[in-house]
Amino acid sequence: MKQTLIRGKLLLDGTGKPAIDGGGILIEGERIVCVGKTEEIMQRADPVQVVDLSGQTLLPGLIDCHNHLSLDPRLENYLHRMADPIAALTLRACETMQIDLRSGVTTSRCLGDKGFLDVECKKAVSEGRIEGPRLLIATRGIRVSHGHGFVGYPFDGVDQMRVAVRENLMRGADVIKFYATGTLKGEGNITSFISKEEIEVIIEEAHRAGVRTAVHCIGGIGLRWCIESGVDSIEHGYFISDEEINLLAKSKSWLVLTPSIFLTDARIQTLPPELIEGHYQQRELATERMTAAIKAGLRFGVGTDGMHGGLAKEIEYLTQMGASESDALMAATRSAASVCGLEKEIGTLEPGKLADIIGVEGNPLKDITSIGKLRTVILNGKIKHSNCNKRTAS
Repeated sequence: MKQTLIRGKLLLDGTGKPAIDGGGILIEGERIVCVGKTEEIMQRADPVQVVDLSGQTLLPGLIDCHNHLSLDPRLENYLHRMADPIAALTLRACETMQIDLRSGVTTSRCLGDKGFLDVECKKAVSEGRIEGPRLLIATRGIRVSHGHGFVGYPFDGVDQMRVAVRENLMRGADVIKFYATGTLKGEGNITSFISKEEIEVIIEEAHRAGVRTAVHCIGGIGLRWCIESGVDSIEHGYFISDEEINLLAKSKSWLVLTPSIFLTDARIQTLPPELIEGHYQQRELATERMTAAIKAGLRFGVGTDGMHGGLAKEIEYLTQMGASESDALMAATRSAASVCGLEKEIGTLEPGKLADIIGVEGNPLKDITSIGKLRTVILNGKIKHSNCNKRTAS
């Protein structure tokens, strides 16, 4: 099989090792063969083609740990637009997948869409019929009748929860997503809409099938119940208390942070009108608690929650809340791969892994905004978007 050399100005392999000046990546088909200094690779290999990204910093492809294909905050009243016809939502998803890929997202963990549209989107992407990132899908989000979850479907009681999980698995769910709390904090303690018994059966059914679980949870008793039941990731955690941080730190669960819902004005302005004021009022507290979680050293990934094309900004928010540039990048690469259960396949630039690579202008370890100055996207060894020069190796 023919080999291709991707040569860059700087290479950050995502493992935490020092950057490589003049770094290069040798790929064969979909996989990485070796990583190192370009000159040294050329001495050992005979690539047929060289992709010259010599003005760019090479990094692993970005992983959006929390996304929804048909959710689009550019639309007014966007949460209620999830009630649009499935055909309209599917067309929307086709557009947002292209936006995500062209922003450097090579893997997207989609935590709920309507009408199993994500199943068809995943199939179409894998077959090369439409453009988009590699997809991990949850199919239907699971909520209770009186609970939160604009992207979810209502189920009540242990028996219905068990059936819902099994039906999602039958349709091809890679992860089971459910909703424990709302997004805004009310007066007093944060309540859980879903019971402990319902939580336990959801996680039990998913884990029996070898599938991970993710819960929409901002804190409170629901967070405790989910951790005690073995949930794989807590999504959002906007109002996580110090006690809950300590509980999460002792568990094997990940925290997936999605800051933009509170920190991006443009997104708040397109929420349903009745939710706008609450997000502004609770912005400071949510920021304080996410900052506390980061500074406590919790394991965390990062996602956009449907802010398509905006993962670079979410990464930047992490640094504003106390994360180092390295940890913020890993939240969308190495750590994110672990959240997805794909750490053996993606997340770092190492031999044997899939050739998911991005090229950016500047060094994001020195200026985190560089991650948004995208120049090249390579998915499974194929160039999807680039400002580069190709040539046949001499």
